Order: sequence, then structure tokens, then C-alpha cells
Amino acid sequence: MVVIVGPAAPFRGGIAHFSNRLSQALAERGDQVRLLTFTRQYPEVLFPGKTQFEEADAWELPAQPVRMIDSIGPGTWREAGEWIAAQRPDVVVFVHWLPFFVPAYLGVMKAMENAGVTPHISLLMHNVLPHKRFPFTRPLMRSLGRRVDSFVTLSDKVTGDLNDLLPNAPALTSFHPIYDHYQPPVPASDARREIGLTERPTLLFFGLVRPYKGLDVLIDAMPGILEQMDAQLIVAGEFYENEEEYRAHVDRLNLGDHVRFDAEYIPNERVHWYFSAADLVVQPYRRAVQSGVTQTAFYFGKPAVVTNLGVLCDMVPDGEAGYTVPPENPERLGEAVIHALRAGPEAFTPGVARQRERYSWTTLARQITEFWAQRQS
Repeated sequence: MVVIVGPAAPFRGGIAHFSNRLSQALAERGDQVRLLTFTRQYPEVLFPGKTQFEEADAWELPAQPVRMIDSIGPGTWREAGEWIAAQRPDVVVFVHWLPFFVPAYLGVMKAMENAGVTPHISLLMHNVLPHKRFPFTRPLMRSLGRRVDSFVTLSDKVTGDLNDLLPNAPALTSFHPIYDHYQPPVPASDARREIGLTERPTLLFFGLVRPYKGLDVLIDAMPGILEQMDAQLIVAGEFYENEEEYRAHVDRLNLGDHVRFDAEYIPNERVHWYFSAADLVVQPYRRAVQSGVTQTAFYFGKPAVVTNLGVLCDMVPDGEAGYTVPPENPERLGEAVIHALRAGPEAFTPGVARQRERYSWTTLARQITEFWAQRQS
């Protein structure tokens, strides 16, 4: 049995989606899988969004997630560890993305140990260091790392950060698979009509808006793009920073007829409309360790323009599945967008298809189960 500890349904967002989909992939290999998640993930004072939960339950999971862990409730950490111990799992996977959760995870591990159960403990790392500064990150991560038998990372960048923190850590460098849990694509014209877009070349910036994602760089690139073609940009995602600053930026550049903000979390059942409507997905990130947005674009058969950070270069081979450009460079970003729009998404179909095949959940599940078996032998 495998127990996955971390965000899962009914929590929203890419980390929860990853845990849900991983549980399905492991179950398809014949593993018995349980998901153990939170009663409270973030205290409201620390959560910048409108809600932490999906409005609808679209997941068919191997077993209903058990909600037990209060991130700031030590009593629940003990209860969760005792629950895990009662399952007698072979592997317990703790999903890591923020050091805020390290004390809770350590509490759960301690309770498992006190219950006399010592399964293989693996840390699945979406990143090592958070995008925003967090106090005591390195001491917290070292404390967690000492209690772990193995690590699974989703990119070379994360493995490098892990080795800087914990030299010679036993790690498997894997990848972020395609997000394929959405409704299938629809014709672009139907999708544009559904979400109220006109029939123009369409760019999509998708996901939570945070400073490291570089939306301001894309907005700065828009005037140069519009000199060459009558394009439109739709920004679809909830703002985790000052939305009005971006709207003012658009107004200063007189882009009001060409940039639209759908400033809200896009639920699973509507994601297909946005990606189907787009000709091109644009990710002008300043930093990246991997990207679920790129993998969602590929599921819908769309190319991407991304910054030439290591992992994004691997995911988007330049000229094959889209283009890569330097960070913080609106001119180069605009040139790449123009080239991609003139070529049309069909020009990248073979390259996108190759990436979709390469990044499968079946391959990820096989890699990590074989890795765990090797570490346990």
C-alpha cells in the first residue's frame, strides 16, 4: 500500500491535482493507494485567494481522500500518524511544496514512529525553496530531510537545490506529467464564442498571477506584437498580488481592447474552454522549477512560448513545441509570439505530440515505484 500525504480533493490547485492524478496512476499499476489530506490547509490569514476548495468534485479516485490534518493543529498530526500506522503501508509519500507544512509533516512522522510502524518514507518535491522568502526554510528542510528515506523531484533544478541543501540525498529526478484530467479540447471558434472572445489570434496567460510569473513582461511585449497583428491576450487566473497595478499597466499602454482579465480561479470543468480558445500559451516566467501550465497546454495540443530556464527548455524544445526566450526581455518575447502566431498552432503539432507522449503518468508511476523498490531492497 502507498499512502500519499498532502493536498488532494476537495482542495484546488496544481499541487492537489498532481496528488489526485498520481494516486490514479499508481492504482492503475495495481498498487493500493490512500490519500491523506487536510481539514485546514492554510489559516485564512496566510491564504491570499478567495477559497481553498474546488466547487465541483470531478475526480474518480482509487479511494475517497481522508481529511484529517490541520496544518496548525498538533493534535491532528498525532491522529494522522496513528491512522497511517493502522494502514500498515509499504510507502508513505509526503508531498512537499512549502516549508510552512514541515512541522505538520514531522509531527505525523513522529506519531508513526511512536506507533511502531516504519514504512519507507519518500518526499515528493515540487520544489525545495519557496517562491517567496519564508523564515527558517533551510533548517526546516534539513530537519525534514533527515527523516526521509528517499526523494522524488520533478526536475533537474529541484534536484540541484536538494543537493545544495542535503548533499548526496538519495533522489530520483523525474518529471511533471501532462495534466490530462480536463474535458477534451473543442474547436477554437466554439471556445472563443463560449468565453466571449473575438476571432483574432489569441494568447493565453493561465494560472495564479504572482510576481515570478512575469505577466508584466508579457504586457510590455503587447505593443510590439500589435504593431504586427491584431492579437488578443486573455489572462485567466486569480491574482495573488495587486490586480489593479496590472490593469493600470494595461491602461497606460492603451491595450484595453486587446487584453482581457478573467481574474478568478478557473475550475476544472471550464479549463478546456480557455486552452481551446488559444493559439498560443505564453509563460514569461522569471523563475521556474517545472510547470503544470505547459503540460496542460500540451494536453490541448497548443504550443507555448516560455523563458529559457532549464526545465522549461526541456519541456518546450525551441522551434518544435514552441519557442524559448530570455527572461525579462519583452522585445524577444514579442518576436517569438509573432513567429508562433504566424506559423499557427498546427505547425507545432508534431513536436507537441512528442512531448505529450514523453511526459506520461504511466511512465512516472513506473519510474517512482521501481525507485522505491530499489531503495527498499
